[in-house]
Amino acid sequence: MMKRHSLSNKVRNSILAAILLQSVVFGIGLGVSGTFTSTVGRPYRVMESQTSEKNTLLSGNLNNALLITNNMGTEISRLSDEREIQNRLIDNLNHLSCASKIFYMDLDSREGYCFRDGEPAIYASGYGDITCSVGKLNSSYSIALSSQWQPKFQESSWQNGEMYWENQKTASQWLYKDGSLHYVITQTRDGHRRIMGLEVGAEILDSYMKLDDPPYKGMQMFLLTEDQVLYSADGRKTGLPYRMDQDRVILNDEGRSYAGVRSILQLYGHMESGAVYIAQVAEQSELSALSKDTVMMIVAIYGISVLIAIVFSYIVIYQLMRPLRKLREDIAGQNPQGVHFEQCGLSEIDDIHLAPNNMARRLEQSHSRYSLAMQAAGEMVGSFEYEGPGSRVKLSGSLKRLLDIPEEYTNGTNVVSYEDWIRLLAGMNKIDELEDGFWFEDSRNNLRAVSIRQQKEEHGVFGMVVDKTDAYMEIIRLRDLSQHDQLTGLYNAAYLRVKGQQLLDENPLRVNGLIFCDLDNLKYINDTYGHSTGDRYLQTMADLLRTMARGESAIPVRLSGDEFALFFYGYSSREEVEQKIRDGYEKRHAMTLPDGKEVQVNASIGLAFAQRESESMEELLKRADRAMYRIKRGEKNGIAVYGKSDEIE
Repeated sequence: MMKRHSLSNKVRNSILAAILLQSVVFGIGLGVSGTFTSTVGRPYRVMESQTSEKNTLLSGNLNNALLITNNMGTEISRLSDEREIQNRLIDNLNHLSCASKIFYMDLDSREGYCFRDGEPAIYASGYGDITCSVGKLNSSYSIALSSQWQPKFQESSWQNGEMYWENQKTASQWLYKDGSLHYVITQTRDGHRRIMGLEVGAEILDSYMKLDDPPYKGMQMFLLTEDQVLYSADGRKTGLPYRMDQDRVILNDEGRSYAGVRSILQLYGHMESGAVYIAQVAEQSELSALSKDTVMMIVAIYGISVLIAIVFSYIVIYQLMRPLRKLREDIAGQNPQGVHFEQCGLSEIDDIHLAPNNMARRLEQSHSRYSLAMQAAGEMVGSFEYEGPGSRVKLSGSLKRLLDIPEEYTNGTNVVSYEDWIRLLAGMNKIDELEDGFWFEDSRNNLRAVSIRQQKEEHGVFGMVVDKTDAYMEIIRLRDLSQHDQLTGLYNAAYLRVKGQQLLDENPLRVNGLIFCDLDNLKYINDTYGHSTGDRYLQTMADLLRTMARGESAIPVRLSGDEFALFFYGYSSREEVEQKIRDGYEKRHAMTLPDGKEVQVNASIGLAFAQRESESMEELLKRADRAMYRIKRGEKNGIAVYGKSDEIE
């Protein structure tokens, strides 16, 4: 005879076995997936994110200053007038937001210039926040470059001037001295050793590396070499050694232990001390406490869930067995020929017949909850799903508005054909800076950006679309700042070298030409009417180049100071390009000066054409520059085309 078992015991034992198995699987899953490790490492991921942001900010500004300094060095190497050299140095310092000082020194005569900006982050057209030191190492006196400019205080710290000449084999390098970061380039001119560079002071480094609202106790930002602290905001930790534990920075100071992460500073140029890292640390006791609390919370939540599951299992057994016992009693008390269950009132039996309807009702409730969640997200999030290629694509209402889908695609419904869906996606443009990002213009010609992610599931494809317009507009704004000159709005030299070279490579068999413009009389206007009028003079020249480029395949550029360029690409003949240049230059306008006089914007212009398929933008700039100097040495205010006479020079 088969041994009989209680159904309630079977159910209870099965539930308890399932709970035990769940515990084992949960523990193995935590170990394999690294959930505990991930939880413990969360503070470090936060620090990695913030360190990456600070790295991008600091290295971006320092590299921009490096490029400006190199361009300034090239420009000054061609100047002989000391006053003009001073003007170039002051003008560049005033436009540099990350430099507190610019210096230019003759190490053999031990003479030079040192200009300090009192408020580097603020552009002052009158240079009222700049101080200056000029002369021998032991002498210091103030100078005035115009009637509107006077220094606030003097600078006399020249005793360590020779430190800028360390490692003469390196043409240019970064130095860290006395709490400040310096970038130095070397020159040999008239038999004299000269150096020029800029200083990024401690107050500027502090502003870039400041943590507004640190999430963890003792959190700080440092600059590190391979084995010690190079810079700290309070100065107390400068010079402290540290060690690496796998990929973690470990630092001990005054009985406290700090841990954090580091990221190599992406600087152009050579760093005297080798690789420099930007690092963020917090007190290890704080990090350990956070990790311990998080792990204990996970264990407590799991223990409570197991306890609830056990209690719930007994409730389930009771609720399951009670109607079954009643059903057994009813069946036992009836004639088998007259069993009729519709009137017995047993919901378990009725649910067997109503299961499909109950399932549909639960699915409808789930869909309603999902719809409410999507509505709560507003117009920023939308979703879509389809079974496969050729099937119809179901859209959420917010997605129709988010992607500005034409009404003729949907015909008043939330469904589009697969072909129309693919056509909509094909009309979007990839955004390299955003993961899964795309941009498009809506029906009102407004720029929109979204991220589109989808995953293939068992019964089809499900995707989410998130509005990224604000993030993309910020990307465009930052991209525009890095590519344009702030005073004139023209493209800058760095953009010309990259984009211009790309256009040269794309048009090797077409006519490509470049004019190099040196603005005449700028120094006279600056000295006579002040630099604000000089800035208007520069902007008037920029407007002329912008007008000449309008409707043409051309890029207007301000190279530096009073030097401009206009690059024409993809034309069929040199004559066509030259005629456009001459016609455009003849249409230049006069500018009214503060005393009521009018002065016409004049420039010495050199024109050079790309001569071969492998021509580089640097070579084209040099040849146009040589042609310009032919005009500059003559009567000025003219256009010269590069020829053999320029090659001889």
